[in-house]
Amino acid sequence: MVPLKLYVFQTPERPLKRFLVRLIKPFLSKEKVCHIALAGGKTPIELYRELSRERLPWDRLRFYLSDERYVDINSDLSNYKALRESLGSRAKLSFFKTEMDIEECAMDYSFQLPERLHIALLGVGEDGHTASLFPNVECREVSQKVCISRSHDGLLRLSLSYSYLSSSCVVIFFLKGEGKKEALESMLTEERLPAGMVRGSLRTYIFTNINPRTI
Repeated sequence: MVPLKLYVFQTPERPLKRFLVRLIKPFLSKEKVCHIALAGGKTPIELYRELSRERLPWDRLRFYLSDERYVDINSDLSNYKALRESLGSRAKLSFFKTEMDIEECAMDYSFQLPERLHIALLGVGEDGHTASLFPNVECREVSQKVCISRSHDGLLRLSLSYSYLSSSCVVIFFLKGEGKKEALESMLTEERLPAGMVRGSLRTYIFTNINPRTI
């Protein structure tokens, strides 16, 4: 498995933004479009606001949700709504059509996705989940790319699958807060948590403000 490269900053948003901007360039030097999956949740919102102000070749970037709650896209629980508001209108952002039956929604999203992602930016929960891949929760694959799960609050979720995320050229985990320290340390020492089971095919990085006890 590809080893993890850990970067610890007191405020990781700007270093991660600069890293993403640099990382996009070599992919665009070889291909017309760079395909990027984005984490949901509150942690990366400021990062996306920072990124939205960059002078990027927006017409050559395609963004995808790494996961979504099975709710209306205008709901305050919707990852799509939060990303659209923070990343801005220039970003070409695919989304789960949650007005559809959930299996049809998952299959429709599978057709929107590229053969593989160049970059997958993922969050990590305190329980070690990433995207909507939760510990001790079955994730039923509708296709090789998309699966259906259920979070511990009982809400149905749609997620990119383990195998599809791990086919990404580069995976970047972004996590903050002492509440996630145990999950981070587990990622660095073992692979049993969902976040520990996803690695990029070329490189895997962690950006965080947590100083782990074990490196």
